[in-house]
Amino acid sequence: MNHTRWKLSRERRAAEGHVEPPDVLAEREQIRLAHELGQLVYDRRTALGLTQAVLGERLGMNTDDVEAVELGGMLPLTADLPVRLSTALDVTVDLHVVAKGHNRVVFDDHAA
Repeated sequence: MNHTRWKLSRERRAAEGHVEPPDVLAEREQIRLAHELGQLVYDRRTALGLTQAVLGERLGMNTDDVEAVELGGMLPLTADLPVRLSTALDVTVDLHVVAKGHNRVVFDDHAA
């Protein structure tokens, strides 16, 4: 069996001309950004040698909340979270929002 030929049902529907409603597309984008942010938080936390508990203290969250952020489950993303993450992880958080484009979130180290 060749799995490379498998397509997601939404890919099949898109090939047939189906267009997802804007609210569904917005929710997918929110989920994608949450996962991207979660991976950045995990990578930075581990690079700094911090535990989830220590990061939680810095963020004013408990360990379960930190885990939720890292797993991309902190939805909806609120404006205060990137601000708090910037301070707690000593990074600049850039959120690039593009109309009808590919949004992204990026961490940059603070200049020394």
